[in-house]
Amino acid sequence: MTKKQSLLDKIDVGLGKEVAFSRVVKALTLRRLLNIVKITSSFIISAMFKKSIVWGVPPIVNIEPTNICNLKCPLCVTGSGQMLRPRGKMDFTLMQTLVDEMANRILYITLYSQGEPYLHPRFNEFVRYAKNRGVYVNTSTNAHYFDMDNARAVVKSGLDSMIISLDGVTPESYSRYRVNGNLDTVLKGIRNLVAAKAELRSKTPYLFLQFLVMRHNESEIPAIKQLARELGVNRLLIKTTQVMSYEEAVEWLPDNEKYRRYTVSESDFKVKKGKGACPRPWFTTLVDWDGLVVPCCFDKNGDHALGNMNESDFMTIWQGKKYRGFRSRLLRNRESIEICRNCNFGIGIFK
Repeated sequence: MTKKQSLLDKIDVGLGKEVAFSRVVKALTLRRLLNIVKITSSFIISAMFKKSIVWGVPPIVNIEPTNICNLKCPLCVTGSGQMLRPRGKMDFTLMQTLVDEMANRILYITLYSQGEPYLHPRFNEFVRYAKNRGVYVNTSTNAHYFDMDNARAVVKSGLDSMIISLDGVTPESYSRYRVNGNLDTVLKGIRNLVAAKAELRSKTPYLFLQFLVMRHNESEIPAIKQLARELGVNRLLIKTTQVMSYEEAVEWLPDNEKYRRYTVSESDFKVKKGKGACPRPWFTTLVDWDGLVVPCCFDKNGDHALGNMNESDFMTIWQGKKYRGFRSRLLRNRESIEICRNCNFGIGIFK
């Protein structure tokens, strides 16, 4: 076996495996570990007794640098024009305030949500600020902004991992969903990132190529595996697609049930439900670009706003009446929450 063949064999294909585990462990301090124990214990007790109890802070914090994007992806709230929130970019001081309050207890920050993060002019500064506090930092991008200089800047920022969306191996299949995107630009950007890592002798960011499986591209799964090997990324993620209507389900969902998160009948579609309590309002939170705090990434339009970082510190919001009420409602009547009806996440031992 040649050295090249050995490298190709290490490409890992999985559903949602997006954590460079060793880097996360490196960020794990005693205080962060204690926080994880506290939040886990409070979730278990809450799930068992259907009562909202919270000790500690969320180990994973999602921060939205911007909800502006260069693409028009039809199943995306931003790209399809269904974004009801104002468009904008997070103020750097707001990000600093959040990180300063939480950094000694949180483990993991995701710097993306409903927009293209590299449209924020200070995005690499966001990364450096969080990394200076020892937190693991991940982002997700459509990779249209990585000339060689920008690729070097990404590597130098200290970013731990990056998810790169690539949903087609030909210009036609790629642009079918990534409307206004350019496959050649994306491929060149990925190669620049790989080259910059080699030039700067850096293992990071770990590069995860993400492939959303849809009706028009499901036949390309073997080809995307080969492309991932050729590009030299660290891992390929094969991911199911979220839809919001029956019409979208019929048009976009693949034929292969393995890659569907829904069951589809002749007139309806339903998410394949996860059993039991959802741990997200204990283990994660999301702060939108304007400081709005929402329970998770499924609340794309801020319909369940729990507070605003411009008006209060995070801990007051986290322990506040609205957050407690949301958790209690989730425990007792999950189906009554619209965003939760399209989610299949849950811990099965707590039914």
